[in-house]
Amino acid sequence: MSEPNSVRFRLSGPSCGVGLDGALPCFTDLREAEETVRAGLLGDLVVGSVPFDPRTGTPSFYLGRRDTETAAPAGTEWTETFSPDLAFNDIAIAEYLRLIDNVLPLLRTPGSGLDKIVVARSERFTYTEPFDPVRMYGRIAELYPHVHSYFVEHLETPGVFTMGASPELFLKKRGERISMTPLAGTVPSDPELSESGDRARARTELFTEKYLGEHRHLVDFMVKVLAPLCSELIYSDEPELVAAPGVWHLGTPISGRLLDSDARVADLVAVLHPSPAVCGVPQSASLRLINDYESARNYYGGLIGWLDSDGDCEFYMALRGLELDTRAGHLTLRAGGGVVAGSRVDIEFAETSAKLATMRRVLGMPTDLSVGT
Repeated sequence: MSEPNSVRFRLSGPSCGVGLDGALPCFTDLREAEETVRAGLLGDLVVGSVPFDPRTGTPSFYLGRRDTETAAPAGTEWTETFSPDLAFNDIAIAEYLRLIDNVLPLLRTPGSGLDKIVVARSERFTYTEPFDPVRMYGRIAELYPHVHSYFVEHLETPGVFTMGASPELFLKKRGERISMTPLAGTVPSDPELSESGDRARARTELFTEKYLGEHRHLVDFMVKVLAPLCSELIYSDEPELVAAPGVWHLGTPISGRLLDSDARVADLVAVLHPSPAVCGVPQSASLRLINDYESARNYYGGLIGWLDSDGDCEFYMALRGLELDTRAGHLTLRAGGGVVAGSRVDIEFAETSAKLATMRRVLGMPTDLSVGT
């Protein structure tokens, strides 16, 4: 395990600041962690992450005492040098394009059984001089204060950390009330335009059949799952335009009242994750293709957040992030996008580049979409 005084978890942003440090009771099962914290014997807060595919990945959860005043450490400019792993990145692009080539004919064939799939690609950078992972998290929080920055050490692989800047609330629970803002449908922002001009451009591009249909798959899934669990469910028929670092999304706020205010967070997560925001429609076919063609996503596309002894929780999607492996001296960025029948390869690739630029900026690497891989 890591040093007793090391940082295990951080989540900071507009709505919360939560952190746990040191040697802590830990769990690789969300349900076990939830039952333990609800018993209130060892602590009042569980923090951590659920992997993209809970069937093949291992959750990392830590139990401790609440500290709502945790702030991200001050970020600094990097003196370290990060170098693209060109061989790895070339292979990753080839794998990405191969999966899109395989799924587009299925998506365009009526009755094929595949309506949408989220295809992701990765980029790797290497370094030679060791550095404090918490400094990198501080840099993320400094650059992106309007979203939720996150940091978690992998429980089963000490020295490996996932961190990033999430724009997406997956699930918030306060008593019987739940809320979320699922995002699907993305276009890169245009730094050459004013904010109002870029917003108008993004709205014109996103409020089209392709993107609205992609987003509708996600909302329909969430509503279908939640409806039997809720006495009230409120959402709009038309999505909103949501700004995030470097991109614009379509988002639909959803709120509801649970039939059972004592409903377990683990049960809600089990039926909602992985959603079409990071997986596809149908879920089983999409998962099979993703696992067959992509390298392991680990915590990318998973959940990051907390739950407490009152049964409340707040989880965000683990997106716009990176995985830092201090043992191997490299870090891996990953980004994806929803592919549907109307998708074009060049536009999908540009979307992933815009999302990868969020973490490239943290590393001090070029963010121009024409630079690098």
